[in-house]
Amino acid sequence: MTIHTHINTRTATQVSDARVAPGSAKTSLIGRGLNGLQRIAPEFAGNVVEHLFFTPRRLPVPTRYEHLFEEADAYTQLWAGNQRIPVYSWGFGPTVLMVHGWSGSGIQFGAFIGPLVKAGYRVVVYDAPAHGRAEGLQTNLLEMSEAVERVAGSFGPLKAIVAHSIGSLAAARALVDGVESEQTFLLAPPRDLASVVAGFGQLLGLSDKLIAGQRGRMERRFGEGVWQQFSFDGMAAELSGQALIIADQDDTQIPPEQSRRVREQWTGSEIFQTQGLGHFRLLWHPTVVERVFGQLLRK
Repeated sequence: MTIHTHINTRTATQVSDARVAPGSAKTSLIGRGLNGLQRIAPEFAGNVVEHLFFTPRRLPVPTRYEHLFEEADAYTQLWAGNQRIPVYSWGFGPTVLMVHGWSGSGIQFGAFIGPLVKAGYRVVVYDAPAHGRAEGLQTNLLEMSEAVERVAGSFGPLKAIVAHSIGSLAAARALVDGVESEQTFLLAPPRDLASVVAGFGQLLGLSDKLIAGQRGRMERRFGEGVWQQFSFDGMAAELSGQALIIADQDDTQIPPEQSRRVREQWTGSEIFQTQGLGHFRLLWHPTVVERVFGQLLRK
């Protein structure tokens, strides 16, 4: 079944799930500076790395979706940890919950809203702590997962979850911890938190000592089990239900091999591979919207 969506391809500026654009002069400068700082003030350098890692960027709302805020059928605020987060919904019917990635926001799923509402679904989006219009300056995957649980608890039962990038780890953790969803759609999911940390270090060109130091700080903060807690290898045995993994061959943020690994670990899942969409066009491209829409209608 084909759906017709009107999408303006002149999108707002997008950045990666990392804190700065990959390959930029700014990235290289930050990395070199931190590596140099580590040699003379290792503790301070580690503090800066930790600050960067837990501080998402707040991006402007894509102009083509601004009108959707005014058209929402419901708006509320919920507490996730110590922060209030905004929650919007459109339509009435089985609930489809959207889970954004790092430095993202719920309205990034705007291309899905019209088609799903027209088909009789209720679409719910929210901004995780320190993202979009939510409170907070810093956050982490534990808080992001708690946000999924809080929203699902208020708007469930869920027909489906659609999650992007690092949001896929938060959504999967929430599913393991008791959130129920008939279907799950993961757009460019990373294999685990460990690969996210490694990718962050690689993006900035950080030394092995700084990367190891950040891992150690996370273990002291969250416990050594945090790596298994946010790993599809570790969570897979507790994940049930139908899942569709969507990965693009040209994704430079989350290597498609990681998404394929998620598919291998999650029994009952399948993979839909695209090409030429990269990491962010998965959020609005008609090919992806149609595939999610069609799969929902078949179940």
